[in-house]
Amino acid sequence: MSAKFLPCLILALGLAAPTALAAGRGSEGLIETPFVARNAAQSEISCSVSLAHWYSAELGRAAPGARISVSFWRDPKSGALYLLNETGDRMAVQMTWCGFAGKSWETRSVVTLADGKPADLTCVSATDRLACR
Repeated sequence: MSAKFLPCLILALGLAAPTALAAGRGSEGLIETPFVARNAAQSEISCSVSLAHWYSAELGRAAPGARISVSFWRDPKSGALYLLNETGDRMAVQMTWCGFAGKSWETRSVVTLADGKPADLTCVSATDRLACR
């Protein structure tokens, strides 16, 4: 399910909007935090994020030799990290990981996005898991 359908699902089920969708809109007042994952493995990789504790979204896929590149946005006052959806809603990022495409959760390498610094990672095969550093 893509992020753009989540608000419709929430309304259809009569649920309150999660914090990730109620955090505001747009990047005003936020600091852009680039994320790059270069695929140095022999198989396609996929990177994803966990949003609002229960929803995940794929950031992209990369063939061997290619890369995944997205922008996160950090609130300098609170330290909160956001991913903006197609309409500019701020979706709070809880966790980020990369793994082999099609089984990224099972083969994940958890990515720590520390202190608002850009993430420029190289991902390699590490036995049955991906290792991104």
